[in-house]
Amino acid sequence: MTEFTLGAQELGEAQQSNFVEFINIVTGRSVISGADWGEDRIEFGLSGDGMVRIFWSPDGLHANFISTTNKDEIPPLMLQIIDGEKRIPARTLEKRLRALRTLYAIVHLSLTDRFNLVQDVLSKDPSYDLELLLDDDELLYVECLAPGSWYVTLWSKLRTSYSSVLQTVAIVSERGRDALLSKLEAEARLKELEVEEKEFENFTRKVDYGLGLMDRLSTDSARTALRDRVEEELGNFLLLPPDSVEVQGAKKRLLDEKGKA
Repeated sequence: MTEFTLGAQELGEAQQSNFVEFINIVTGRSVISGADWGEDRIEFGLSGDGMVRIFWSPDGLHANFISTTNKDEIPPLMLQIIDGEKRIPARTLEKRLRALRTLYAIVHLSLTDRFNLVQDVLSKDPSYDLELLLDDDELLYVECLAPGSWYVTLWSKLRTSYSSVLQTVAIVSERGRDALLSKLEAEARLKELEVEEKEFENFTRKVDYGLGLMDRLSTDSARTALRDRVEEELGNFLLLPPDSVEVQGAKKRLLDEKGKA
């Protein structure tokens, strides 16, 4: 019978796992390297700072997953961006990634007290690429996109950017945040990632009451431009019509305060 563990045995960090948890952690990662250690051990380096090691012993196979993220580093973030499709049109993927980075830019500019920039540019050009308002260090980086499962491995240079990604996911999609929380819970036992799990749970509770971004705009034209843009990007990200319950719920969480219409 195969044994599943998390953490490096040689460092005394190994913890017992099971097939379901192990697969949840590994799914969506791509193999980027490998090493053959002889008759009883093989390793696969994975995207998202992970490694699977397979050991053989007289008692059976032993599958071990370790994180290669150091404790003082910002961990990668894995998000399932397309659900239930094996193959998709490239334009669908492009549409959803563009929407994600636009919504992330809105949230990050808000959290870093630069939301006035959004009003300034949308008043002049409602379709302006809002991510251009961010510094290079604040951008949303993609390390890997795994086809089939369609998990995208996101990475950020700054801790504030990482927090903004977590909060964006908590806002925009009920299904997305459920999937991400499940992933974070599975990985929480590695490298003290329970910090990220708790942070995400706190964001989820907070945004259910809305960020109140509409109240931070000073003109009706800016409010209209932001509301239309957010509705458009949410529809593109969620691949749902603008009047759907999920799009409207996410719009309210992002724009309105305490559920105001």
